[in-house]
Amino acid sequence: AVAPVLTIVIGGNHEASNHMWELYYGGWLAPNIYFLGSAGFVNVGGLRIGGISGIYKKFDYHKGHHEVPPLSSDDVVSIFHTRSLEVMRCKSIRRPVDIFMSHD
Repeated sequence: AVAPVLTIVIGGNHEASNHMWELYYGGWLAPNIYFLGSAGFVNVGGLRIGGISGIYKKFDYHKGHHEVPPLSSDDVVSIFHTRSLEVMRCKSIRRPVDIFMSHD
């Protein structure tokens, strides 16, 4: 099946993080469904759409991503925590953004 319209998505804490991790910089999850990655931007129909995946957790925010497969039980939880690096990537965008998505 194909999504009837182009669908732009971000990740939260209920998706298959181990699979979405493989598209850290974004990519097609399925026909007509595009994942923005950990933090990404796309231009669609004259709109600039951005988003940051994950949820905020203070104890992981300033850490880098250390998770590697196979994921431990701790990694399964921490892999979807937003990091300061991803926020910095979003803040570095100079062109105006029309739509921005976050899970929190």
